Amino acid sequence: MQGGVLLQWLGHACFVLKLLASGFTVVIDPFPAERVGYKPINVKADVVLVSHGHFDHNYIQAVKGNPKVIDKPGEHEVGNLRVIGYKTSHGPGRGDNIVFIIEAEGLRIAHCGDLGVLPSEEGVKSVGRIDVALVPVGGYFTIDANQAWQLVQMAKPKIVIPMHYRHPQSKVTVLAPVDDFIKGKKNVKRIKGNSVTLSKDKLPKEMEIWVLEAP
Repeated sequence: MQGGVLLQWLGHACFVLKLLASGFTVVIDPFPAERVGYKPINVKADVVLVSHGHFDHNYIQAVKGNPKVIDKPGEHEVGNLRVIGYKTSHGPGRGDNIVFIIEAEGLRIAHCGDLGVLPSEEGVKSVGRIDVALVPVGGYFTIDANQAWQLVQMAKPKIVIPMHYRHPQSKVTVLAPVDDFIKGKKNVKRIKGNSVTLSKDKLPKEMEIWVLEAP
């Protein structure tokens, strides 16, 4: 099967990454649908990444199979993936957060978890090239829309996919809507459906914002 990565948004901060060549599957920040909203997670995975220990990001029991759980910073080799976790802050009184960089099929995909404090430009540059950035934009528990825009301006990914915002399917109503982030921005694409196929040779030349539909 041809290479590439299938990326699916399941709602909130939860994503599935599936390597098309091997079927190797990663779930990031699973949640309990009965408390968070969206549809229940129904995915079998090889690896689960957990950015921090809050209930709406660490509901590992929702994932089928017997996945390896990565919930600590550092470098991890799993299957054909390299995962690098960077310790960051969830915000005052909320503890730590991990930003994960997933290297697969020549791509570098960043999942920012519940990033609550904007890192320095030096800190962002130290991470290296980012092709796809999955960024919280809803504020309240995380960086807000303006801070998220500052972050992507520093990181300069080719694709930005906003997450962790108020949505009609979500029960987390204190978050701001995604429109606060995309308002006035160019190269915004509303993707039909909740999944996209990513490949290194088909990345856009200029940064684009892709808004996925909930499943």
